[in-house]
Amino acid sequence: MYNNDNNKGKYGSFPDPFAPFSKKISKSYGLKYAKSIEKQWGSYTDEKSLFRRRYSDFETNRDYANGTQDTSIYKQILNSLDPNNGDGTLLNLDWSPVPIVPKFVKIVVNNILSRKPYPNVRAIDPLSQSDKDKERAKKMFEVKNRQLISQMQDMGVETGTNLKEVPETPEEAEIFMDTNIKTAAEIAAQVGTNITLEWNDFDQRVYRRAVNDLVSCGIGVIKRNNDPNYGISEEYIDPAYFFHSYTEDPTFSDLVYAGHIKRISISELKRIAGDELTEEQYEKIAQSVKNKYNNNSERLTSRMYDQTQDRTTYGYDEFIVEVMDFEFLSVDDMMFEEKGSKFGNVGFYYKGMEYTPPKESVYDRKPFNMSVQTVFGGSYVVGCDYIYDYGQKANVPKNAHDLTRARLSYSVVATNLRRMMPKSLVASVIGFADQLQLSHLKLQQAIAKAKPDGLIVDVEGLENVQLGKGGELQPLDIQDIYEQTGVFYYRSKNPEGGFQNPPVRSLDNSIRNINELIGIYNHNLRLIRDTTGINEVMDGTSPKGEQLVGVRQQAIAAGNNAIYDITNSAIYLYSRVCEDIVKCLQILPVKSVLFEAYERAIGKTNMEVLSSFGDLPMYNFGVKIQTEMDETEKAYLEQNIQVALSQREIDLEDAMAVRQLKDVDQAERLLIVRRKKRMGMNQQIAQQNSQMQAQANQATAQATSQGRMQEIQMQAQAKIAEIQAKAQADAQLLQLEYGLKGQIESGKAQLNAGMKQQDMQFRKSLESEKDDRKDDRVKKQAVEMSKMIEQRKGNRGELQDEGDSLVDTLTS
Repeated sequence: MYNNDNNKGKYGSFPDPFAPFSKKISKSYGLKYAKSIEKQWGSYTDEKSLFRRRYSDFETNRDYANGTQDTSIYKQILNSLDPNNGDGTLLNLDWSPVPIVPKFVKIVVNNILSRKPYPNVRAIDPLSQSDKDKERAKKMFEVKNRQLISQMQDMGVETGTNLKEVPETPEEAEIFMDTNIKTAAEIAAQVGTNITLEWNDFDQRVYRRAVNDLVSCGIGVIKRNNDPNYGISEEYIDPAYFFHSYTEDPTFSDLVYAGHIKRISISELKRIAGDELTEEQYEKIAQSVKNKYNNNSERLTSRMYDQTQDRTTYGYDEFIVEVMDFEFLSVDDMMFEEKGSKFGNVGFYYKGMEYTPPKESVYDRKPFNMSVQTVFGGSYVVGCDYIYDYGQKANVPKNAHDLTRARLSYSVVATNLRRMMPKSLVASVIGFADQLQLSHLKLQQAIAKAKPDGLIVDVEGLENVQLGKGGELQPLDIQDIYEQTGVFYYRSKNPEGGFQNPPVRSLDNSIRNINELIGIYNHNLRLIRDTTGINEVMDGTSPKGEQLVGVRQQAIAAGNNAIYDITNSAIYLYSRVCEDIVKCLQILPVKSVLFEAYERAIGKTNMEVLSSFGDLPMYNFGVKIQTEMDETEKAYLEQNIQVALSQREIDLEDAMAVRQLKDVDQAERLLIVRRKKRMGMNQQIAQQNSQMQAQANQATAQATSQGRMQEIQMQAQAKIAEIQAKAQADAQLLQLEYGLKGQIESGKAQLNAGMKQQDMQFRKSLESEKDDRKDDRVKKQAVEMSKMIEQRKGNRGELQDEGDSLVDTLTS
């Protein structure tokens, strides 16, 4: 089964799985189970054991992942003559490994961790779905009747709705309900899970190491510890010390047993095991490990009484021992009985794990049994027949809708599992990393063996060189002169008359095969990239300006697809941990210290909702792990936001709301909704502006028309006023003229009247004058006549002229 010849025929040593509960609960049963696991997996010293093969592979992978692999293989390859047993001490090389593999490991690990997974807890039971449907219908009603609710609130009606929190469109409401609509149970489970992860510092202390193991070893292991007094804790487990039952499932969902080996001191063992082991047994344990794990065998017999603690301390208390924590699944029958009573009633009673109905009974009895999975476990001291803390595990989280099934406390996932051996990303590039390291060392060797630029000196040709006066020059003198002055004189012809080459010529030197070695180095680096799928764009080697945006996005997408199995395994592991936490929260004892701690942390109401198992069926939660946007998605989303902002399709508040979302799909959906909403508002504003512009133009035209009318009216009024003024002036002139004429006429009339009166008086006077004159004339005539008569008669003398004085008076 495990390709281990030493374990053949030993698989049947496991204890009987159909043993009764009373036998399974005994320590002898647990000890036999633990020793069977030990035999199946073998020991570290057994080269063929599965435990040793896994341990060796994982340690080798981790050395390459850290850039600290063993360099002896390179020394043996490069030191082919083996002058000093192949240790390579005579080679002047830097044997430090090139840290290429650690770079790719960090890229993958940081790519997963940078997205910051977080749990999204959703209740999937019918009761919770009904509550969510009601809340969804309520929210959609508020969206559709937003104006009516606003009018009612304006009228003073209390509606219980905050319109500021109500979406304006059904599309926006869908996004709102996906992120914010949660029942009370979901909120309680979400808060409880988040605070448990925070208390455990899970992301940094446990999850980071597990993701690193997925990349380096191809498997990640996390163990849950559920203790009502110490809390729900998540513990990192080293895959090299982890063992389990046979499986080919990368999610390890079909495990029957699992466990891990840990190394602790005997003093720590005493603290944990307590009185379950005696001091004599502790001493026997110390004797079994006195020459292992760097334990000092001389301290085995030392003892000292500690007066401050009033106890005896032993020298072997600091010895390191291996302890195997293990647990396994078992199936037990829970017995129930339907029994009648003397009153005719029928009751249903729990009778324990082992129950046999009496053969003779007064009342009718009908037995029922329910097969349930249970978890047993304990701790086994490796190499000794001692076991402690063994028994049936309490507080085992179960699915609310399938209480018969249980699950081990280990959450395990592998990227690729074949024949019980995980295959990791690091293991797939070890061969190429070795070749890359060798090419690097060969390059160093070529550089070390490279000679400086030299000279070719023809000693025979120096005989014909002009040596100057007073002596002979040696060839080295000639070389010094040439190197210091760069000038060399020689005879081009020898004494025989033939031509000869210059006796001193420069010898240029270059590093041999440097281009070939660099090409081999780049070739192996390219093979590592092809194997891992991490291209130049994903690791940032290629500058941004060298490629188009679409090409870079395709390259990043290709890299993400290549490491999807690791990313998906990490998310699945995170999900399994959160599911266990939610189930553990539902079974916390109400009167425990831990329950009170959660009450103070997340509220009494939330804990009452979660722990409602006694009153209502437990909520069935589904945990979906969501991740935050990576840098590429953030950059792409920010680019879309900036484009929308530049075109005024969204405002600053919309951009802030989109950036607050962690999921890129929801962010893009919200951006589309807000963009459509803003475009609709812009259209309305444009229509309003056009209407306002038309109204303004109409108002302007109307104002212009009114101005013209007013101007015409003013002109008419001015003309009317002018006419009125003229008429008034004419009237005044006429009136004045009429007055003057009246006065003239009056004067004339008066004058005429006066003149008439004068005339009349004159006429009167004239008439009277005439009459008087007539009388005078008559008198005068009479006088004259009488005179004449008298004269004729001669009776009298001549009459006097009395009229002369009267004529003179009238004339004046």
